[in-house]
Parts: sequence; structure tokens; C-alpha cells
Amino acid sequence: MLDRILTYEDFEPHVGTDFTVLHAGDTPIILNLLEATALKKFGGEDSRAPFGLLFQSSYQDVIPQQLFTLQHDAMGKLGIFLVPTAQNATGTQYYATFN
Repeated sequence: MLDRILTYEDFEPHVGTDFTVLHAGDTPIILNLLEATALKKFGGEDSRAPFGLLFQSSYQDVIPQQLFTLQHDAMGKLGIFLVPTAQNATGTQYYATFN
């Protein structure tokens, strides 16, 4: 896993690409990164600018909100706390906020 603080700029070039949730289940869960959004910064100068990530999964079952290890072809393994936010005809959407 990465040993540095992730930023909006790390994810923005990967919008539209897939991340695989590494979990104990038999079915791999693929999340497509739909959006990377810069959020308003309230902290000091040396704090990370906050951002959010919206993912879409075609997996119909909802995985619980928790910290998951995600694998990405270009970014490697990442620890990301995912929160299910909506279900639609395609599957489930998940959001991650970085402050």
C-alpha cells in the first residue's frame, strides 16, 4: 500500500477506470470511479485539500461501510473507507471522503 497521503490529483486522472475490492468473498467486486471531486478546504495551509470519490459497482449486494483494500492497475493497493450511498438499476454506488 502507498505510504503517503493521497490527494485529489492522484485520483482525477483515473476517473472512468476500475478498482477491485480485495475482500474475503468469492466474487470480485469491481468499482468504477465515476467522479473525483475537490471539496472546500477549511484547514490550515499544510493540511490536505479535501476531496471525494464516487464509485459505481454492478455488484447487486451492498457491502457494508468499512475500510477496504482496493487494487488499481496504475495506483496499486489503497486503503479506502467506502460508504454505500445509493442503489440503482446498475448496482450500488459508494462514496469515499478524504479530509
